[in-house]
Amino acid sequence: MKRLMLTLAVFIIVFPMTAAMAHGPRHERGWHQGDRYSGDNYAAVKIGAFMPDGASDFLDNGFAAGAALGHKLGRNFALEFGLDYISTDFHHDYSYDEYGYEDAYLTTFGIPVTAKFIVPLSDQVELYAGAGVGVYFTGIDFDNEYYDGYYYEHDRIDDTGFGFHTLIGADIKMSSNTAFTMELKYTEIDHDFNEYYDKDFEIGGTTASAGIKFLF
Repeated sequence: MKRLMLTLAVFIIVFPMTAAMAHGPRHERGWHQGDRYSGDNYAAVKIGAFMPDGASDFLDNGFAAGAALGHKLGRNFALEFGLDYISTDFHHDYSYDEYGYEDAYLTTFGIPVTAKFIVPLSDQVELYAGAGVGVYFTGIDFDNEYYDGYYYEHDRIDDTGFGFHTLIGADIKMSSNTAFTMELKYTEIDHDFNEYYDKDFEIGGTTASAGIKFLF
C-alpha cells in the first residue's frame, strides 16, 4: 500500500507538468500570445493542528505550521515547494517503564513538493486537490522522570526520512493579490529510530490549517 501511494504521488506530480507542457496556456480557449494569468505565482503561510492517525496513536494532537511557494502551470495545475513544521507530545502510557516514565516531544521539519489540480468555481473561489513527496527531519526529545517527579536525564535522537502526502483545500480571494486559504493534508513519514529506541516511529496524520496566500 505504501509503494502504491508513493507511486501515485509521483504520478500526480509528473502528470501536471507534462500536461502543462503539452497543452499549455496557449492552447486554452481565450488565451492569446502575451496574455498572463493573474496570480501565476504565489506564496502562502498557514497554521493549524496536527491529528495523528491510528498507526501513530502514541502521539497527542499537536501544532502545525507551513509555508509554500508555488507556480501555476495553466488554469488547472500548479507545482508547489513547501516547508512544514509539526510539534507534538508522546502519550505517557506509551513511554512508561518500571523506573518511571519519559516525557517525549517530537518535532518534524519537512520539505515537500506538491502537484495540485485546481477547479475554479468563480473569480473569487478555487478548490484544489494534490499529492506529493518530501524529505522530513524529525527529532525526539526525552526527559526521563522518576516516580517522585525528579528529572534525571535528557536525551535526543534525530532521523531523516521520506514521506508522501495528499491534500484538499480551498482559496477565497480577499483582494486582487491576497486570498484566504483552508487545507486538509494527510502525511505519512517513514523513520528508522529502532537503532536508538525499541519503538516503531512511523508518523502519520492529518493537518487542518488556514492561512493567507499572496498572489504575484
